[in-house]
Amino acid sequence: MPTRKTIRPVTLRRVIEACIFASRSEAIDASNVSKEIGVSESRAEEIILELERMRLVSHLGSTYVRNARTAEFLEYFRNDQWRKIHEYFLKNYQFYGDFFSILKSHAADLKGLTADEIMDEGKTRQLSLNQTAVDVLSDWSDRLGAIQRHLYTRRIYPVEDKVETEIFRNALVKLYQELSKTQGRKGIFVEIPIMREDLCERLKIARKTFDETLHNTYLENVGRMELSGAPIITRAKKSPLSEKKIKRDGKIAVLAPKNELQREREGLLVGRKIYYYMAVYEGI
Repeated sequence: MPTRKTIRPVTLRRVIEACIFASRSEAIDASNVSKEIGVSESRAEEIILELERMRLVSHLGSTYVRNARTAEFLEYFRNDQWRKIHEYFLKNYQFYGDFFSILKSHAADLKGLTADEIMDEGKTRQLSLNQTAVDVLSDWSDRLGAIQRHLYTRRIYPVEDKVETEIFRNALVKLYQELSKTQGRKGIFVEIPIMREDLCERLKIARKTFDETLHNTYLENVGRMELSGAPIITRAKKSPLSEKKIKRDGKIAVLAPKNELQREREGLLVGRKIYYYMAVYEGI
């Protein structure tokens, strides 16, 4: 059988579930994986073959067995080391590495990339990144915190957890000036969730980093910045897309992955109050 050149669509949850099963089994095959995680045998076979590509199981006769990397991978999972899982895939799964290399090559751009742009560049580089691959890999890396999707435009970009305060402040003021002049906005207040998505994309930072840095910036500039709350129903809380997350589910005997979607946009928490709008009155 010729080697398949494209990715098999497998969720990150299934990868982890299959690894957990392999870690406590003498050997795995399509039959026992199918029964364990509740999928068809053909689907189970696809999952196992992708695990082999990821070097998470080894082929032994007509079955597959765990190896040292299986234990390493699950240790990262059990300790919530999502970045370590990301780094593992970069080193051991070619599709993931190819996908991320495209995003990193555009890290200095103001905007992220659309799925079509990623595929087009993949073709130029002669990489096997079709629509399925981009959908699967962007979902994985989003849940692992290695990338973010702009929740209003769907553009994708890699993220870091740190940003220099001066760079953040300069970018914040510039973006605020742009948004406050946009037609249709009342007064000088702009939505913090929109500011968050746009500034994170420009600076390639995580949303948590944005919130922490904006929080500190506000406290250092009270009087030059103003925050405002919002009614229970407001457009500031809505976006076309939802944040994706993954965490361990500790409610069952064997820890398993639990995918989550955060549907409502968050404001900025200062003290005990959540703010959804902000204004900048003078340079900060």
